[in-house]
Amino acid sequence: MKDKTPEFLRSFNSFKEITPQILKEYNIKGILTDLDDTLVTHNYPTPTEDVITWIENLKKENISVCFISNNQKKRVFGFAKNLDVGYFYNAFKPRIHAIESALAVMNIQKSESVFIGDQLFTDIKAANRAGVQAFLVKPVGNKSTLFIKIKRKFERKILK
Repeated sequence: MKDKTPEFLRSFNSFKEITPQILKEYNIKGILTDLDDTLVTHNYPTPTEDVITWIENLKKENISVCFISNNQKKRVFGFAKNLDVGYFYNAFKPRIHAIESALAVMNIQKSESVFIGDQLFTDIKAANRAGVQAFLVKPVGNKSTLFIKIKRKFERKILK
């Protein structure tokens, strides 16, 4: 049986548009989010001021954040180390183990969480497979790998 096209609840131009008020509309208590091309340009080494402010505002509203990345430990740890958020690296999305582990660590239900990502075939598909709501954001920058750029061509056809 062929997989269906990954579905998302809502799309945004940027993660910055995803405010605590919007999250409360959906009863979201925890965010699972990709890093590269979702929050920052691919492999950008540290959080930008926008990312730091966004996370601080979420924490003020008691909304927890956990990074789930297919990237390696060194990259994800280097990005997350000063933010006081959880993280999982080498997640192998669209596999769902990291999502399930994050929900357990965060002590939140699937219905109280949302996965934020920029790719249909990894981020959104993983969320769908795990039974978690998903928000799609437009990719940040264009420094992705060739493989990701090729996948994006197929994604654009699906999104039309």
